[in-house]
Amino acid sequence: MLFLDLDGTLLDARARYYATYVETLRAEDIGGLPIPEREFWFHRSEAKPWDELLKMSRLFPTKYEAFKDRFEERLEAPEMLLLDRVRSGSLTFLGKVYTKTPIVLVTLRRDGIALENQLAELKIRSYFAEVLFGAPKRPRRPNKDLRWRHKAGLIRARYKMPPTDALLIGDTETDVGVARSFAWEVFLVEGGHRSKRRQIKAEPDRIVADLSASLKHLLPGGRWQR
Repeated sequence: MLFLDLDGTLLDARARYYATYVETLRAEDIGGLPIPEREFWFHRSEAKPWDELLKMSRLFPTKYEAFKDRFEERLEAPEMLLLDRVRSGSLTFLGKVYTKTPIVLVTLRRDGIALENQLAELKIRSYFAEVLFGAPKRPRRPNKDLRWRHKAGLIRARYKMPPTDALLIGDTETDVGVARSFAWEVFLVEGGHRSKRRQIKAEPDRIVADLSASLKHLLPGGRWQR
């Protein structure tokens, strides 16, 4: 069985994240100054906390929470989701793997209707046996385990007896945390929301260039060789 992450793994969502950041900062009642996109993604790929990014964006600390609320609200708006692109190699991967094993999409997206609509518009919904989604509430204090625990909770809520032998493919330390909590194998794909340095630090079983690059480890002769 395969559990697959969405943003950064299957989809390139970088344009959407940056556009939402810029739009939110430039709102009259927020009033920050966006940093360049390359700088933004350098810091995001190194897991820089939002408060530090907002400080770089010359936003008053009293506006931080308002920014985060507005950002979360706008990030999954239909017009923002149009900026997403299916990553190179993803369709090849899906086409070859979904006939070999069930693929379960697991994402921390908030809006299930917008998610289903996007998957249908991108013509990839039919590849997934299940789509699990849901985001944790923003904590008052930083919690490094919150995201992976919540994502693992989505799986436990659906599968009272989760599979003992599965593979999870994602792009961040969150995905490694989920896989380790189930004692599953985990691959990370490069070029997503974390730098390779951060991915190596997370200690996945394997790092691959993109989803299609993982095929040689899965079939033929691999996990799903039939």
